[in-house]
Amino acid sequence: MLSQYDHYFTRAPHTRYWLVVVDNHFEDCYSFFIYMQRFKAKLSKSYEIACLKCDKGQYEHYLSFLKKHSNLSIEYRDTDHLILPDVEVQQDLIHGHSNLRSFK
Repeated sequence: MLSQYDHYFTRAPHTRYWLVVVDNHFEDCYSFFIYMQRFKAKLSKSYEIACLKCDKGQYEHYLSFLKKHSNLSIEYRDTDHLILPDVEVQQDLIHGHSNLRSFK
């Protein structure tokens, strides 16, 4: 995990980095991600640096090593509490979404 962290944490200038830990109940695992976003950019990138089976002891062990190795902020997520998406897209002609059906 730490080698993956070092690979993606390149300390690029004008880039914000943070960690995300997900308790994934769908796949019965804990996933660790590193996120990066250039300043003034809307797009953020994420890379999975580890995926561990759902074992609380192993999870706490790896998390403590990660905290010792990194000073990045950590965001915790749980798939039991998913964020609801925005209102369904009704019309987006650029990407081909349209509720207007005019077939001839």
